[in-house]
Amino acid sequence: MSIIRKIAGGRISVLLISLSCMMGVVKAQEVKVVSMNKYISSCLYNFSKYINWPAEQKTGDFIITIVGSKDLCSEMTKLTQNMMVGLQPIQVKYCSSASEISGYQHIVFLSSWQSSKISLVLQKTAESNTLVVTETEGMIDKGAMINFIPVDGTMKFEIHKESLVKRNLTASSVLNRMAVSSD
Repeated sequence: MSIIRKIAGGRISVLLISLSCMMGVVKAQEVKVVSMNKYISSCLYNFSKYINWPAEQKTGDFIITIVGSKDLCSEMTKLTQNMMVGLQPIQVKYCSSASEISGYQHIVFLSSWQSSKISLVLQKTAESNTLVVTETEGMIDKGAMINFIPVDGTMKFEIHKESLVKRNLTASSVLNRMAVSSD
């Protein structure tokens, strides 16, 4: 019986050592996954810092409007609580559809399921210095100033400088370097 115990004990030891090594490998391969809403919220906040608005838009609240995504709006509100852009407190608004947009916004984010309404958003913000940000491929060609696109399995963004200039907005060199492409 002592031989059986030694064999069983040896197998258990080998099994425990193998499991602990495998756990080390698993821990070494852990990747922190950030939700898309957290990523986009963080980017929108950075856009607020790295886009230059005309002087007349640098007073009052800094307004970010999220169209079509309550979850993103909640995440954006959480991220920007008690934060400012320069001397402007950030106010996050939600619209369930593009037709609800009214008044002035510094940034309008158009969720993918509302992307077919890009023309309406551009029309409603035509006379203002509003940065229009989208998350659907091809929106840069339809007038978006910044658009999120997948690149090699990672979400990145592209900038359309000409559209920014039309709105009297300029992107910093830092933001231009972060973009995957810019026209």
